Amino acid sequence: MTCLVTGAGSGIGRAIALAFARERAHVIVNDLPSSPSLAALCEEIEALGARCTVAAGDVSDPARVRGIFSNIEQLDVLVNNAGILQESPVTELTDAAWDSMIRMHLYGAFHFSREAARLMKQQHSGSIVNIASDLGQIGCENLSHYSAAKGGIIAFTKSLARELAPYGVRVNAVAPGGVITPMVEALGERYIDEEAARYPLKRLGTPDEIAQVVRFLNSGAASFMTGQIVGVNGGGVMNG
Repeated sequence: MTCLVTGAGSGIGRAIALAFARERAHVIVNDLPSSPSLAALCEEIEALGARCTVAAGDVSDPARVRGIFSNIEQLDVLVNNAGILQESPVTELTDAAWDSMIRMHLYGAFHFSREAARLMKQQHSGSIVNIASDLGQIGCENLSHYSAAKGGIIAFTKSLARELAPYGVRVNAVAPGGVITPMVEALGERYIDEEAARYPLKRLGTPDEIAQVVRFLNSGAASFMTGQIVGVNGGGVMNG
């Protein structure tokens, strides 16, 4: 099995990459070229007995994404995880900050999914999992650009699932609630405490908890699931 994980340098992406490595997959890890952690991650993946390939590059750069896929002949799993998190009241939100958020999350998922779909349609198999967010479902003050990007990913997931289903390709999304990652820790302890208080389980999740659900969605146990938005959010959003 060959899987590609974007934003794999830390947090949820790193946990996902390691989860696939434990299954002895060939893991292709992506993050920005400036990421200091990709080499260490590859060493950890290889220590688990799996193969690792580094595919550094900005997910919002379509030319770079095409370059990454020029070296991939077969792909079983794509996990679109790359993203950023920045707070700003809408009245102070700049055009540049809005554009950066949308390009990293939504354009990134589009660029990688477009190239993956070309391969997977030829293979008549494959699975794509997009990392969305509970904020894409309920919104959040001072995170309108982040919430909009994640909401776009949710709609994109459903549309792509319908389009690729005839080719035997499944597309799902995981919508985490608050998760303790370096990106969230950078917002400070007060933010973390306030975030945890809004969930019925009164805590934030861990990257490994998200990774295990991603792994499930890419397994045979989820073979009849497509177009689903799976909430892993401590009860913050209750669907059904």
